[in-house]
Amino acid sequence: MLLYEIQAGDESIYSNPEVSEGKTQPGALEKPVHVDVRGEIHRLEFAGVKTNVITTKKGFMRSGDLHRHAQRDLILSGRVELWTLEGGQTVKKILGPNTYVVIGANIPHLFHFLEDTVMMEWWDGPFKAWFYRPYREIIDAQFKEMTKE
Repeated sequence: MLLYEIQAGDESIYSNPEVSEGKTQPGALEKPVHVDVRGEIHRLEFAGVKTNVITTKKGFMRSGDLHRHAQRDLILSGRVELWTLEGGQTVKKILGPNTYVVIGANIPHLFHFLEDTVMMEWWDGPFKAWFYRPYREIIDAQFKEMTKE
């Protein structure tokens, strides 16, 4: 198993005008399964630990957010390009199967799926997301384009 770890960022990121509290549809995070054009999110809980198992189709993007607790991901199959904002610059790293990813607290991140991918994710504390506008706008525009009638 490979490890890719990004150290925690500065908490001052939350005062950045590009960061805002993440808004979701009422009840959206409580649904056990969420399905859309990108794939599926299965929300599970084991011994009090909330975990997502995510399938995503090639070409799509997810996240565009940051958290006050570290996020942990395990890529089970497929390949992703992980974007992280580090020191004011976007760092891109391609990661494949059997990679354990630790995204430190306060780090904006985006997943760009290069292949159909299955991964798990969980957090070191309660889940709460803030959106990083430059990344989130890319994801929202792509989603809107892909769901046009």
